[in-house]
Amino acid sequence: MLQMPTSTFSERLEDATNDGYPYRDMWINGRNVLLDNILQGKEESRTPFEGTTFEFIRAWMQGVDRFEMTTSGSTGAPKTIALTRTQMIASAVMTAKKINLRKFSSALVAIDTKYIAGKMMLVRSLTSGLRIVAVDPSANPLIKIPVDKCVQFTAFVPYQVNAILESKHPHLLNNLDTILIGGAPLNETNREELDRFQCTCYETYGMTETVSHIALRLINTRMKQPYFETLPDIEVSRDTRGCLVIKAAYLGHPVVTNDLVEITAPGKFLWLGRLDTVINTGGVKVVPEKVEKVLEKIFKRHQLRHRFFIAALPDEKLGSKIVLVLEGVQFSSELLLQSLDELKEAVSPYELPKEVHFVAGFHATETRKIDRKKSLESASLLFSVK
Repeated sequence: MLQMPTSTFSERLEDATNDGYPYRDMWINGRNVLLDNILQGKEESRTPFEGTTFEFIRAWMQGVDRFEMTTSGSTGAPKTIALTRTQMIASAVMTAKKINLRKFSSALVAIDTKYIAGKMMLVRSLTSGLRIVAVDPSANPLIKIPVDKCVQFTAFVPYQVNAILESKHPHLLNNLDTILIGGAPLNETNREELDRFQCTCYETYGMTETVSHIALRLINTRMKQPYFETLPDIEVSRDTRGCLVIKAAYLGHPVVTNDLVEITAPGKFLWLGRLDTVINTGGVKVVPEKVEKVLEKIFKRHQLRHRFFIAALPDEKLGSKIVLVLEGVQFSSELLLQSLDELKEAVSPYELPKEVHFVAGFHATETRKIDRKKSLESASLLFSVK
């Protein structure tokens, strides 16, 4: 069990406020909650999100130094690791400097505080003096914010961005100054749609082992970037596999990932895909994410809005064959075949899907990523590609 300091609740609250949070309350799910009540356990949580949020704030303000987190598998099999208070503060300070977070602004916390991304939104608020405005995670959390609550900064996962853009109220994005988007790659269509909004949007690269993101990619405005750029004092390189290696003083040791990258300049890199998703077909290694990126642009031209991914199934001749897995039950076979014909002109024969499969709805992980393994297991053959 964690050892709590023996100072009084008022002293702890004062210390926390001196650390950077200039408020004595926060707003969550429609009500103002006193931090002192959270510290004393007087505020009852009404949802699981409120429970993990209050628990983390209480631990943080009571001076807990180590926090256990479960990794997502970016550097290998998922495991439990301990992150220190110093590491989390270092990460928060680097982000604040990079995107110019201003004290007395408001931060919307609308992603799960059970995981590192949500916890770090709380840490950034508590250390940079951002007023916490929190709502249970949902597809479009912006519609839950009253008109009198001005929010400048937030973090979303891609499914939230997509839902907001497809909603009746995408203009609500313009009420924000800065948005971090992470947890999974953002699709090209959403990335281009964000160009018409004045808020500054960053894709993030990071993981639990690096205490949230270590690099950002500006994806809209005239200054948008094709590459990720690291936060201050972070070095990146590639190992012999072509995977990203991250070095930073606050991490204590290099973090070796399974992410295939291209280093374009010191501190700048392109994300190519995952080593553990590479498919060996007929002795040729295929990176699914590369094919997906090309096909996404083709689908956009044909206004095909189905979610999809590239996967592999066993094959007697090739060992593994490339397949395309689509979400939905109604398809235009003509447009699909036309899209695949165009794909032939853009990728090698080994990278072309040999079959098209479909599933009514993709399975998802707890963090809203597509569960490719379960989705593929549930898929049915639509047609073979000749």
